Amino acid sequence: MEQFYGAVFEGEIEHKGFYLTQVKNITTGSSLSVNQLMKMAAYLGAQTDSCTITVNDQIPLLLSVRDIKDLLTDVESILGKIN
Repeated sequence: MEQFYGAVFEGEIEHKGFYLTQVKNITTGSSLSVNQLMKMAAYLGAQTDSCTITVNDQIPLLLSVRDIKDLLTDVESILGKIN
C-alpha cells in the first residue's frame, strides 16, 4: 500500500480502492472503492459553490470552493495511482 497525503484527503492507496484515514483535520477510517471515487469526482466537478460532505456519517464538513478544487485534485490523483 502507498501512503497518500493530499490537501484534503489522507490515507492508503490500495489495489482496488482507497482507505481514507483523514479528511482535513478529522480522523476517520473508511474504504472507498474506485466506483465511489469516480462518483465523488463527478459530483465535485459539477459543484460551482460550497458544499457539505459528511465524515463518519455524523460530522458535516463544509467545503469551500477552494476545498472542492483541492479535493477533486486529490481524488483524481488517487484514481490515477489506482488505475
